[in-house]
Amino acid sequence: MESPPLPPACTKQGHQKPLDSKDENPEKHCPLTVNPWHMKKAFKVMNELRSQNLLCDVTIVAEDMEIPAHRVVLAACSPYFHAMFTGEMSESRAKRVRIKEVDGWTLRMLIDYVYTAEIQVTEENVQVLLPAAGLLQLQDVKKTCCEFLESQLHPVNCLGIRAFADMHACTDLLNKANTYAAGMMGMHWHTQLLTSLVLGISSKDTLPELICSQCCAFHDSQGWNQLGYPSTEQHFADVVLSEEFLNLGIEQVCSLISSDKLTISSEEKVFEAVIAWVNHDKDVRQEFMARLMEHVRLPLLPREYLVQRVEEEALVKNSSACKDYLIEAMKYHLLPTEQRMLMKSVRTRLRTPMNLPKLMVVVGGQAPKAIRSVECYDFKEERWHQVAELPSRRCRAGMVYMAGLVFAVGGFNGSLRVRTVDSYDPVKDQWTSVANMRDRRSTLGAAVLNGLLYAVGGFDGSTGLSSVEAYNIKSNEWFHVAPMNTRRSSVGVGVVGGLLYAVGGYDGASRQCLSTVECYNATANEWTYIAEMSTRRSGAGVGVLNNLLYAVGGHDGPLVRKSVEVYDPTTNAWRQVADMNMCRRNAGVCAVNGLLYVVGGDDGSCNLASVEYYNPTTDKWTVVSSCMSTGRSYAGVTVIDKPL
Repeated sequence: MESPPLPPACTKQGHQKPLDSKDENPEKHCPLTVNPWHMKKAFKVMNELRSQNLLCDVTIVAEDMEIPAHRVVLAACSPYFHAMFTGEMSESRAKRVRIKEVDGWTLRMLIDYVYTAEIQVTEENVQVLLPAAGLLQLQDVKKTCCEFLESQLHPVNCLGIRAFADMHACTDLLNKANTYAAGMMGMHWHTQLLTSLVLGISSKDTLPELICSQCCAFHDSQGWNQLGYPSTEQHFADVVLSEEFLNLGIEQVCSLISSDKLTISSEEKVFEAVIAWVNHDKDVRQEFMARLMEHVRLPLLPREYLVQRVEEEALVKNSSACKDYLIEAMKYHLLPTEQRMLMKSVRTRLRTPMNLPKLMVVVGGQAPKAIRSVECYDFKEERWHQVAELPSRRCRAGMVYMAGLVFAVGGFNGSLRVRTVDSYDPVKDQWTSVANMRDRRSTLGAAVLNGLLYAVGGFDGSTGLSSVEAYNIKSNEWFHVAPMNTRRSSVGVGVVGGLLYAVGGYDGASRQCLSTVECYNATANEWTYIAEMSTRRSGAGVGVLNNLLYAVGGHDGPLVRKSVEVYDPTTNAWRQVADMNMCRRNAGVCAVNGLLYVVGGDDGSCNLASVEYYNPTTDKWTVVSSCMSTGRSYAGVTVIDKPL
C-alpha cells in the first residue's frame, strides 16, 4: 500500500520499510516527521500573548521598567532564570522579580531576544549588552557581542577591548585581541591616526566609554601584567599614538616597552613613546624617567640619533640615571663590531617580534623580454595577486627587503644595463626611485648586512664585475667597499653569521662557470675564499635557511642543473641534498616558515611559472599547487611582512 505524500512543511527522517504481515506493531516502522516551523510559530504566538499580557505569570522589573513574561519561556532559554524559577528561592513563587544588575532597556532587549531570537548589537549598546547577557547566561548573545567587538578592533581601542574581554571572561575575544592584525606598521595608519587625534575624532570614537573606562578599571586590577601584550606589541607604532597608551600606568608602560616581542621599525619608536607618555602628565611622570629608560634599548639606536635627539632631550638631561644609559649606548658604538657582542645587557639585546604573516614578492624578470609585472604570493591564502608595477621594465636585478621596503637594484631594461634603484612600499603599494648606484650592474647579487644594502658583482654590458658597493638608506648614498677576488656575473649572494657570501657565477675571463665561493667581512673590509662547491654553478639561486647557505640549480654551460648543495660555515664544507623536481637556472630563492622556496627561472628551453619548496626536515622538494600568472626567469624575489 502506497503511503500518502507528506505535507510540504514536513521532512522525512529515517527510511521507511515495507510492512510485515507478521509484525505485531507495524507503527514502529512509520517514518518520523518534523515540522521545522513549529517552534518558530509557537514562540511567535507566545510573544504575542506576552505583548497582550495574556497567560503571563511573572513580571520582571529593572529600574522603572516592568516586563511581563512567562516563567516557562524564560527558564527554557536562560539558565539564570531556570535556576531562579525551579529552585527554592523566594523568586520562584514571586509575581514580581527585580533584577538589580541590569538596566531596564537592556533587560527588555534580552527578554525580547528570548521570545524572538533577534537582537541588534551596536557600538552604543555592546558594552552594557555583553555583561548583561553574561549574567542571564545567554551565550549566543554574548558571542554575538564578542564578534561585534572583534570587528571593531583598531590600534586606538585594542587596549580597552582586550581589558573588557578579560573582565567579562570572553576568552576567544581576548585571544583575538592578543593576536590582532599583526604588524600593521604602515604610514597610512599613522596618517589616519594622527589626523583623528588632531581633530579629536577617530573611526572608533563611538566606543569612548569602552576605551577609557574599561581600560582604566583594568589598570587598577592585578591582572594586566599576567596577560602580556601580543596585540599591542605588534601594533606598537600605532597604539602609542592613542589616548589609551597615554593613559596607561607606569607598570603597564614598563611591561610593554620591556618586551622582546615589540614589532618596531626602529628603537626610536620606543624612545619617542616614552617621551610622549611622560609629557602627557609631565609634573607627575617625570620622576619615572629612569625606570622607563632602563627598558629603552639605546645602544640599538643610530649614533646620530643619540647625539641629535636623545642627548638633547630635556627629560634625559635632568636625570643622572638617564645620562648613564646614554653613556652606555655611546660606549657601545665606540666598540668594534666583534667586541659589541661581549657587551651583554638587556639594552643591547635585539627585539625578536612575533612572526607576522608573510608575502612572497616576485618583481619583474624576463618573460621573454624584460617586464614590469609584480605579483605576490600569500602563504596563508595560497594564492597569487598583482600589485603595483615597476616604473620601468627590469630584469636581472638584485632584490632585498629592508626597513619595510622592497629594493629593486640595477638590472637590464631590455636595451641597457642600469644603475637605477627603485623602492616599493607595500603599505602604499607604490614605487619610488632612490639614489642610483655608482656602477651599472645586471645579473648582480644583493643582500642586507648590518643595515646596509650590498650590490655585488654583476655585468655592466661589456665585462663581468668584481666591484661591490653599499647603500646607506639614511643618507640615501652608495659607496664602494672592497672588491671581490674574482669577477662574478650571474652571482648568488647570502648572509650567514654576519658574513656576506658570493656564490659561483661567471667570470667572463676564463669563459667558465664558477664553483668558487668567497665571503666578505665588513669589519675588516675584505673578501676571503672559502670551500668550493662540488659543481660549477652560474645563475644559481642562493638562499639562507637555519644558518646554512643553499646553492640551488644554476647551469654549467648548456647543462641546467636541478641539484642542490648546502654550505655549513661551522665546518667550511658543502654537502648535497635532494634534487629539485625540475631543472632551474636564474630562479629566485627565499626562505620563510622553515622552508626554502625556489621561484620561476628557466629550464634551458622555456621560462617557468612554477614554484617549489624544500623541507630540510624531510629532505624533500614539493611543488606549490598555485603557479605565477607569468612564467619568468631573472626575476627578483623576496619575502615581506604582509601589510594589513
